[in-house]
Formats: sequence, C-alpha cells, structure tokens
Amino acid sequence: MDKKSMRVLKKLYQHANGTYDREREVMLYQTDTLTPAEQDVLITNGWVANDLKLIRHDDIIQQLIALQQHSSLSWSTVTQAFIAGVGGSYPRGISTLASYHLMIHLQPHAYEEAERFLACNVCGFSHSDECWKNLSNIRYALHQGYDYSGTSVGTYADLTELIGLFEQGHVTPTIEDITTFNQLLRMLDQAGDEESPGKFEKRLTAEKLVKGHAGIRRSILQALSRVGVLPNQVLSLSPDHWTNNEEILNGELLLNNTKGRSDMEMPWAGWQGKLGVNWDIARKLFGDAIQI
Repeated sequence: MDKKSMRVLKKLYQHANGTYDREREVMLYQTDTLTPAEQDVLITNGWVANDLKLIRHDDIIQQLIALQQHSSLSWSTVTQAFIAGVGGSYPRGISTLASYHLMIHLQPHAYEEAERFLACNVCGFSHSDECWKNLSNIRYALHQGYDYSGTSVGTYADLTELIGLFEQGHVTPTIEDITTFNQLLRMLDQAGDEESPGKFEKRLTAEKLVKGHAGIRRSILQALSRVGVLPNQVLSLSPDHWTNNEEILNGELLLNNTKGRSDMEMPWAGWQGKLGVNWDIARKLFGDAIQI
C-alpha cells in the first residue's frame, strides 16, 4: 500500500468518519466523505471500506485450519515479509510472523472462556462465541504495522488478505531491511542484564533504527517474543508448538510491569536483557538472513 493510498485510508478510518452500529456492535465508515479521486484510490486497490463479517468461533477455527494447506503461506514467505516489515519497506509484513504461528498450530476446539479473562482460553477469541467485525478496519491497522495476531479473529483478518497479496507476488526484503533486522537482534542480545522491555523500547526509539511509530516497534518485539526468538521469564515459547492464550495471559499476573496503567503485555513483557536472543530459533526461522 503506497503512501497516497494510506493517506486515503487514514481519512476513511478516522473516528469522526465512523458511525456505531448498535445492533451489530461494530463501527461503519462513510465513503461519501471522500473525494471522487480518493474513492478511485479505493477502487484501484480493490479495497472494501466495510468488510463486515459475523464471525463464529467454531467457523473461524475451521477456516483457519483450512488455510494450513494453502501454498502461498509458509515460514519462508512470512519470515521474508516480516524482515521487510522490520526494515520498513513493507510494514504490512510485521503481523505475518505471529499470525502464521497461530494458524499452523490450530486444532479444532470448542469456545471455553478463560478463568480470569473474557476470551477463549486456547485462541483468544472475543468474549462470546460469535461477534460482528469490520475486517477492513483491522486490515488498515495491519497496513500501518500493527500486530493483531493475539487472537484468532485478528489472524483471520490478516491471513485472508495476505493470501491475495502473496498471490500478486511474494515479498523480498531489501538489503537495508536485512541489515536493520540484524542490527535489532544485536541490540537485543547486547542489552544489559537488568534492562526491561520498557527501557529497551526507549533506547530503540532513541536509536531511530526502526522506522515509524511506537506501535510498530512494540508489534515487532511482541511478534519475536511469541515465536520464542525473544525468551521470557515465565514461559518457554517456540515456533514448533502453540501455547494457549490463557497461559500467556496468566503469565502477566506474575510480572510487575503489566500492572496498573502499564500497557505492557506478555510475552514481550516477560523479556529481560539477560535473556538476550534465542539464536537457535532465530536461525531456524530466518535462515541465511541472520548475519551474526
């Protein structure tokens, strides 16, 4: 999505341009506030302003399981897109790593609410077994570089669009993307033993290594944590297995930096400088892109 298209989407999805559908409990966005030229941008990109979908837990799990066989999705294609996201040439790629991880490990399961949280204990589905979602608004956030892979709904919105994008051509990171990605891993690995996630984020911002807003940096670090490239103090996570949403959320109760007004979340919240980088996992996922 080029800068011109993103400016149009920003105008479309600003809060003042939305109306709340009380019956379906979802925001709808008006296209008649856009100029004809801006509406043409949506048409050129094949962008549906309000892709509304009634999502039922069991249905979405079945559909995500069906994607496990899709030829466009693989560790290779998503890790290349992720590196391009880290480097800045393709922010849309940041969400792909953790979304793919959830999708490939999904198994059929019934909605069962976590003991302390209003979400499915396995996949993080919303507080009921069905809900309306505006998938277009989620996908706009993905194009901004945000990570929505913490739940099956976010993963569905992510991967169903990603397949179409990949069918137009897989993403190849630039040399600059790969360099930035390796510099980020080195920063993490060389952190002081007591450096917290919050302090690292401040240092990363000051270094101006990763382009874009704070949400991009947080999304990158969260994604690397979800697949175990960045270890945490509470759980052992890996690209080779799935850890239930409830276990990850319960881990937040054991940490001091997830309480009160903090927006820090597991598993990134559980990282500490002394844990560095799990290079075995990094090399397994990113292969020759690892230059260390």
